[in-house]
Amino acid sequence: MMEIFRVLDDMESMLKDGKKLPLSSGKNIIDSNDFLERIDRLRAILPEEIETARLVISEKERIIKEAYGQADQYVHESRHKVARMVDDNEITRNAVKMAEEIVQRAEEVAADLRRDANQYAEQILAHIEMVLNRSLDTIVSGQEELRQEIDKASI
Repeated sequence: MMEIFRVLDDMESMLKDGKKLPLSSGKNIIDSNDFLERIDRLRAILPEEIETARLVISEKERIIKEAYGQADQYVHESRHKVARMVDDNEITRNAVKMAEEIVQRAEEVAADLRRDANQYAEQILAHIEMVLNRSLDTIVSGQEELRQEIDKASI
């Protein structure tokens, strides 16, 4: 991730620090070969970042699956306890009440685990989307500036 930002910073510096074209309201002259090398480097880096994103998504799915498994286990165990307590005496009524509370708590814990796992996944995916969009915007902007430079040079 840091490599992408480093290359983008280099590209930005090239554009900002390029020699000013006289009488051109802020147009710069840049070395198109250097700029194209940076674009090629970004293209090389992006698959690595996409693989990292894929691994994060895979980890998110594992966490969610584990959370669902734990939640289902809590619910199953709680229901099993309730099913075993069928006697009508006071101890049984208290046990049933306690088991119902356990089931309710297990369902709450399961819902919390699911919600937390989904929120975590959403945060990771939003961050990855932001980084990839920023990288794509920079590449498109750099290509447009490069095209303008090429057009000017051919006039």
